[in-house]
Amino acid sequence: MTAHVTSRARAAFVSIAIASALTTAGCTSSSGGHGTAAGNSPSTTVDGLPTDTGVPGDTSAPTGATSSGASASRTTTATGITLPKDTCTGSQLTVRVIRGGAIPAQEIALITFTNSGTSTCSMFGFPGVSLRLKGAQVGQPALRSPVAAHTVRLLPGEQAQAQITDFSSCEASLSDTVRVYPPNLKTFVDKPIELRACRFEVDPVSHS
Repeated sequence: MTAHVTSRARAAFVSIAIASALTTAGCTSSSGGHGTAAGNSPSTTVDGLPTDTGVPGDTSAPTGATSSGASASRTTTATGITLPKDTCTGSQLTVRVIRGGAIPAQEIALITFTNSGTSTCSMFGFPGVSLRLKGAQVGQPALRSPVAAHTVRLLPGEQAQAQITDFSSCEASLSDTVRVYPPNLKTFVDKPIELRACRFEVDPVSHS
């Protein structure tokens, strides 16, 4: 993704994100004991979902991934990805998906993750994102963009974000829902949104 696309898109989100601040929805829970918010999808665990990336069907390391902070405060996954020990859990995160503007052959959306808990937590990597129509997945899960991943520490009430870029020039169906897995979690939240089920990318989480 080019820098000018990201900057234009994120500028368009500022007013939208403020307007949506009263809308809340938490992650659903897998068998790990996270809380389930009303109106979200039933608890589930997706087979093959790697715990180091949050991207269904993709077990490779994040492209250009880097990390920061003291190594003593981190754990390493089976595939060699080093994660903070205070990684945000599903029960700590409120997830929103905000539709942005469009440019020729591209549609933009923004995922926001708010730390709704009472303690600081960290996020690292790429959300898992897939489009759905009438309860079934359409198209392929989002590819990871070339943007480098960095650890994001969230105080209570602070927000991280990840941009979705949909290369919408194909004739695929429109989704009615997007399914979002926060990075390194097997819990998800479904949010209503229409995006063309063509090739699309997701950025790693970053500070808002």
